[in-house]
Amino acid sequence: PQNRRRDYAQKKMSETYMSIIQKRRESKTGEHEEDMIHNLMQCKYKDGNAIPDKEIAHMMIALLMAGQHSSSATESWITLRLASRPDIQDELLQEQKDMLGVNADGSIKELTYANLSKLTLLNQVVKETLRIHAPIHSILRKVKSPMPIEGTAYVIPTTHTLLAAPGTTSRMDEHFPDCLHWEPHRWDESPSEKYKHLSPTTALGSIAEEKEDYGLVSKGAASPYLPFGAGRHRCIGEQFAYVQ
Repeated sequence: PQNRRRDYAQKKMSETYMSIIQKRRESKTGEHEEDMIHNLMQCKYKDGNAIPDKEIAHMMIALLMAGQHSSSATESWITLRLASRPDIQDELLQEQKDMLGVNADGSIKELTYANLSKLTLLNQVVKETLRIHAPIHSILRKVKSPMPIEGTAYVIPTTHTLLAAPGTTSRMDEHFPDCLHWEPHRWDESPSEKYKHLSPTTALGSIAEEKEDYGLVSKGAASPYLPFGAGRHRCIGEQFAYVQ
């Protein structure tokens, strides 16, 4: 019953967005609010093809629904972690003063999207929180072709579905020494002697970032740090989540 209600709700939402898109396409004035729907209607794929209306509708559903619970949960974990680390709170405040500047009345200047990347420690706080408190506890993937398990006689047939837990490896000491200890400075580009013993190892691949059309994202399906998944189905909203 729950699945039927979910499917019905998804169908109604898709119809609602399709109706909005169709009305805008049929509008003769061409005047519309420059919102996300408007921008997606103007977008094209790399091959030059426009994004189909149905895909736009489904993207809007994803934007509306995805990340609501995970973002709020991560914000709560960050608040809890910072409450136990007043030293990190002080560092974050000083970083904002240094990077954003201070007004004549002593208040910190307004944070803009352009300045967000300058707040290195803030990003490390988010990254470290996502490492310990993964927003996605499991991912399901249907087996499309028989999958031999290396080193064993087992072969996973196409009738099966795999469940992967991407947050497991980020809570393993072999990749993140003292893995359950929350320490944003483990992500320092050049960690001091105090934090070198906590720096991430890269036995499973790079934990660096790579630039896609939609911004910097976690790199490599073989990385032990996969809060947003990896590969072709990696979360496209990674940068949006960081902004939130």
